[in-house]
Amino acid sequence: MKSLIGFIKLSVVAVSLLLVVPVVASAQNIGRDIPTFESFDLNGDGMITSSEMKEAREIRMKKRQEEGRIQRNAKNHYEFSRIDANEDGVISRKEFEDHQTRIKR
Repeated sequence: MKSLIGFIKLSVVAVSLLLVVPVVASAQNIGRDIPTFESFDLNGDGMITSSEMKEAREIRMKKRQEEGRIQRNAKNHYEFSRIDANEDGVISRKEFEDHQTRIKR
């Protein structure tokens, strides 16, 4: 009888851990799926063009959709012109990082 009670207690603890651990792990990753400069610089030339940004966003959205992730705020992205601070038609790494710093605040 004691071994049956011990087994039940152990089973309850194990099931509880199986339920709690994924939730905690998921909560720790909130906000960490921030795109990198490299994920937008598709040709690797150190600059992001408007067409690269558009294509990278489409790739990212498709991947998230395939993963079954919710597409919240998918249409609320920043316009290229708001990131291209010096208005030269490309986004440099510095402009990208400055933008990322501003939106994290």
